[in-house]
Amino acid sequence: MELEQSLFDLWQRPPATLDDPAAAFARVYTDPVLINDLPFTVADIVSRAQALHAAFTEHTIEVVDRMAAPGKLTVAFRHRARHTGVWRTPLGDLPPTGRIVTGLGIDVLTVDAEGRVSRIWVLADELQRILQVSDADRLGVPDPR
Repeated sequence: MELEQSLFDLWQRPPATLDDPAAAFARVYTDPVLINDLPFTVADIVSRAQALHAAFTEHTIEVVDRMAAPGKLTVAFRHRARHTGVWRTPLGDLPPTGRIVTGLGIDVLTVDAEGRVSRIWVLADELQRILQVSDADRLGVPDPR
């Protein structure tokens, strides 16, 4: 539970609020860490966190389910945040809407002997999140505010 809490604590607050963001992320991630089989440096992870917090505020994470085994941790979670900045997506940049966006994520983590995450398989429904902020009214998606 300690690693899980450390991860969620890191991702719920802007990296700029940390004394040394790279050191904070390096305490829980190896450098590099494999994400969906692609290597990411700690600096890459910090950049991803900065982008997340540039687009969203008021983050909350609710653990839906978890399973732990030696060297493994799988967490299903609901992430909720308010869309208050430009969100850069594979479908283009989305201007802030002020809407609350909720998505389900599943992370399958491999943990090294030092207790750091060395590999992650990530499943996140980005399309559902994008639909919550882009043309949601036209598509019949209710505004979750």
